[in-house]
Amino acid sequence: MVQKFCQSCGMPLNNSNKGTNADGNPNEDYCIYCYKEGKFTQDFNMSQMIEFCTQFTDQINKEAGWNLTPQQAKEQMRQFFPTLKRWKQKDERSLTEKAAHLLSQCKEVTLASVNADGFPRPVPLDKIYSAGCNEVWVVTAKGSEKVADFNLNPKAGLSYSFYGDSVALRGTVEIITDDETRKQMWQEYFIDYFPGGPADPNYVLIRFIGTEATIWINGEFAHVNLPK
Repeated sequence: MVQKFCQSCGMPLNNSNKGTNADGNPNEDYCIYCYKEGKFTQDFNMSQMIEFCTQFTDQINKEAGWNLTPQQAKEQMRQFFPTLKRWKQKDERSLTEKAAHLLSQCKEVTLASVNADGFPRPVPLDKIYSAGCNEVWVVTAKGSEKVADFNLNPKAGLSYSFYGDSVALRGTVEIITDDETRKQMWQEYFIDYFPGGPADPNYVLIRFIGTEATIWINGEFAHVNLPK
């Protein structure tokens, strides 16, 4: 018999690990880890799938009797994955559209301000809202160093990444303090940091708009100027 492989992650397929269609019947192309109830379980592109699978190199070695390093396993997947059904389908989206999708996958971003001495100050922050590939909103305290930096210099850098794909942006920020916007953007967990609720005077929002982007997604690379 010819060995069949999952057409998403390359795992050898057998009757015990086949994915399921929407009607509950076994799927003949994908494993249960990639495909369940008629849908892919991960919203990945090919390079993200490779990064995801690489973390299981030890398990793959044990089951296959191999002795690959993570880098060797990754290189094998780079050669093999383009032959699989899922990754043969060309993604027709533009690179900025792919970057927008990447941003939607990210829960956290790194925002860099420039301090009074002229040095960058990068800080990881929860993303509370995004639009396109270059507009990001985060929440912070009015008395924070970030706000102090941005009050002196609105120039900023912001980056985000997901399983090996990444985008780095340069742009500017705006400190949002009006009551209506703060109320609209309020999320329940903010109360742990701002006990006064949406009207808490220490609760402010930062809106970042990027005008230049360096994008690396699924093997594609470009430096892009973005509309303001």
